[in-house]
Amino acid sequence: MTDEKKTLYFYMSVGYTGLLFVALAAMRYTSYINDSLGYAMVLFGFLMVISYVRFLEKKLGLTKMEFVVSKAVFVIVFAIISFILYV
Repeated sequence: MTDEKKTLYFYMSVGYTGLLFVALAAMRYTSYINDSLGYAMVLFGFLMVISYVRFLEKKLGLTKMEFVVSKAVFVIVFAIISFILYV
């Protein structure tokens, strides 16, 4: 693996970890406040950030397999942590 790919994977993991923390914080906040408008704003904001990250991934030239693996890992980790924290 080249140094360029290692750097790309490192920053991808940092970015997805940041998204994970933001999503978990938003879930925690909306579960305590029970604000439906705030929940909708968090949901749409998070979807916009995800679409921007996807745009950046396309600009970087990620392969389809790299994209699928990174999304699958993100969803699995998010589901596990959400289940542990909120159930």
